[in-house]
Amino acid sequence: MSVLNRLHIRRVLVPVSLAVVLLAPAASGVAQTASGTPINIGYMADSNGTSAPIAAGMHLGTDLAVQQINAAGGINGHPLQIEYVDPQSDPTQSVQMATQLVQTDNVDVVMGGVLSSECLAVQQVMGKLATVVYLPTFGCANEQFASDSCNRYSFRFEPVGSQEVVPLVQYIVNTYGKNYAMMYSDYAYGVSQLQAYKQALQAQGGDVTVPIAVPQNEPNLAPYVTKVPTDGSVQGVILLGLGAGDLNRMSLALGQYGINQKVQIIGNSGKDLYGGTYPDFLNGSVNYQTYLNDQPPGNTDGAAYAQALKALAATDAESQWTTILTGKSGADGAAILEPFEAYVQYSAMTALASAMRAANFTGRADTEQLISALEQVNLPLGPEAPGGAIVMNKADHQGAQTVYVYKINGQQDDVLQTIPANQIPPLGNCQV
Repeated sequence: MSVLNRLHIRRVLVPVSLAVVLLAPAASGVAQTASGTPINIGYMADSNGTSAPIAAGMHLGTDLAVQQINAAGGINGHPLQIEYVDPQSDPTQSVQMATQLVQTDNVDVVMGGVLSSECLAVQQVMGKLATVVYLPTFGCANEQFASDSCNRYSFRFEPVGSQEVVPLVQYIVNTYGKNYAMMYSDYAYGVSQLQAYKQALQAQGGDVTVPIAVPQNEPNLAPYVTKVPTDGSVQGVILLGLGAGDLNRMSLALGQYGINQKVQIIGNSGKDLYGGTYPDFLNGSVNYQTYLNDQPPGNTDGAAYAQALKALAATDAESQWTTILTGKSGADGAAILEPFEAYVQYSAMTALASAMRAANFTGRADTEQLISALEQVNLPLGPEAPGGAIVMNKADHQGAQTVYVYKINGQQDDVLQTIPANQIPPLGNCQV
């Protein structure tokens, strides 16, 4: 029995009954019947251990987008169909699954993967197969994907690394000071983010003077939290966890040991991970997101997306993912679910769908047209980009989205700075 068949598979032709709040527009602007042959997407959603919250966001955000797209007529009449597989955060299995999805299951697009080691490996395989497009969604945030190993068949819409870090660093240096400790998950993504923060801080005359590598899934954080200096030699501690689980444990440990009272916290978990209420020790912490509630002011598309996500999260079909993200199931979990948890995954699918429509995409035979359309994606704030504009850099296939730098103020997220998508810098000089 193949690796793909031995692990969890779910083939979904997503129903349209919940796509009633926000619909991605069909190419003609008029909803059609999605009765053509399905467009099949193979989606690697690593749902084990630390990756489980990311997989939960993948399912919620992707399923919502697909429901809305199919309700609006699909892709020029062709419904989207998703096949989820679980590579278990193993680069070898990810490569085997991606290859089998393309060569045996005959999917038309491959998406997903969580760990950078998975996505970098799959990226190279997709370049060699030269058959279908590959798009990571959330996770896979190593800069190398676009700065060094970019290729014609791989695209990423989530801004990563220095694209998000630089605006945050400029704020914290101007507000708190130049030197920081940093607790980070000790694997490829964490190391990549450490380097991004160090470079951004050094450009401002500062540095990460106390790097603290934390093993993945480490339950005892006392030996690591106590390494954060509280003698004034650093102005804050930057948190970079693998997924919400590690980040949540880091922030809780800082509160438990009272570190938050002595240094500034940079990076925080969403309030859904604390039962719907920010704990007092996170008050004043700062972070960045590509989706923030009620931003920009008067954003009705953002409000509609949040309402639709919560409605989906309350259903029985999605309850397991809601529980993973919030600790509560059904309506109770949906009520406290933070919309940013699934937004990157949602926006990757809506951006892909917009390119499919522009390319008149019906399947892998149209991959070249899809590549050209993906290179031209430029979505303004609206139903397909309810958090903010989304643009693609044709040179390296690295996208950018509007980024919000914000501070927790009680139970509110106060915006400190908004960086438009077209002002997000490229990661390097890689050419596809």
